[in-house]
Amino acid sequence: TRDRPSVPALPRSHTHDRPAAVTPAETDIFREEGPLVEWKESHTAKDLLDAVCALANDLAGAAQPGFVVVGLDKRGRPVGKYTHGTACDEVQQHLVNLCSSTKLLPHPSLSIEPHEHLGQLVFVIRVEPYPVPPVVKVNGVAWVRVGSVTRRASDVDLRRLEERRPPHLQAFDGRPCTGASLGDLDRPLLEAQHYSARLPDTDPETFHDLERWLSQEDLGRPTAAAWTPNNAAVLIYGLDPQAFFPGAHVDIVHYGGDDYDAPILARKTATGNLPAQLQTVWTFLGALNADLPLPAQGMMARFEPVYPHEVLRELVRNMIQHRDYAATRAPGRIAWFEDRVELSNPGAPFGQANAGAFGDHSDYRNPTLTQHLLKLGYVERAGRGVRKAQALLRKKGLPPLEIETNGHTSVTVRRSR
Repeated sequence: TRDRPSVPALPRSHTHDRPAAVTPAETDIFREEGPLVEWKESHTAKDLLDAVCALANDLAGAAQPGFVVVGLDKRGRPVGKYTHGTACDEVQQHLVNLCSSTKLLPHPSLSIEPHEHLGQLVFVIRVEPYPVPPVVKVNGVAWVRVGSVTRRASDVDLRRLEERRPPHLQAFDGRPCTGASLGDLDRPLLEAQHYSARLPDTDPETFHDLERWLSQEDLGRPTAAAWTPNNAAVLIYGLDPQAFFPGAHVDIVHYGGDDYDAPILARKTATGNLPAQLQTVWTFLGALNADLPLPAQGMMARFEPVYPHEVLRELVRNMIQHRDYAATRAPGRIAWFEDRVELSNPGAPFGQANAGAFGDHSDYRNPTLTQHLLKLGYVERAGRGVRKAQALLRKKGLPPLEIETNGHTSVTVRRSR
């Protein structure tokens, strides 16, 4: 067995107005930087998330928490820029929002707490190593900690991390897609992306070939027989994803009344890969979302859609991005009634997203799929889409979203009463 660095755990609950002073037994994190400790001068440091990511990846296999201390210079001295009270709360909230954003995927378990060191306020981010690690990334790039240096993960580092992850314990979207091959993907599109990625390289002749680049992009990996795409690759870039995932589509029904017994006026099934499904659903709902006249102001006639377009777009994004593709062949469903729209998809809110009210916290059942939808511009990075939708409904005077979670997640948007 190899020696592991000894880093004492910090107290996890500080709820008083003033932060607790660090006790002598906890001063190891203030003594020097090392494999499990990194210091940052500011909470706005551009590489702060890289440090969190590296500690979560735990390349050395220490299986112990790591610490990012915010407010120390490289000599370990407090910079003295943080104060108690409202400003302290704002910094802590900034750190919480940053570490829970979709820039960092998947989300590691961490705590963020203020402490006093040499009479000055600092913030300690305690990062737990990711269990059975998928590779944690910042904006699609993996970072690791080697000694006292945080750096981008090399191909060898990534292989070491991947080897710890048994296939049956991987997130579903990162598992190899049984029976699929590169020929089942939109190869011309992927080749175009590969070419675009290679262009800025200073030595394009040594750039990875297509299959190695796809592996680096978390879209698959070599197997004994050939390169095999993962489930996320088939869902996002597949020529016929429904051949592998029969339930991976969205059924939309327009009813001519307020219940399911009403006559069906129109019906649409969105199939193909996920970007194609998003475009199909957005277009169909946009056509149903008729503009209604508002009270006239002078000679100007004003119109506004029944529901804010961005609310519907966000809810469709959410259902396609977060649905459970593994457990069922049931499709996502959207029912358009005269008085409401109901959106339902397989899978209850995942992980931390179960905590609090719907939309308060973000977590990712499908981290690889989410990362590629982000790259393609179909979802946003902030992890606050549902909250933005709720705020927009309030602004327009519409009722709040109605949420049901019972193995499925159902969201209802109602017209103004």
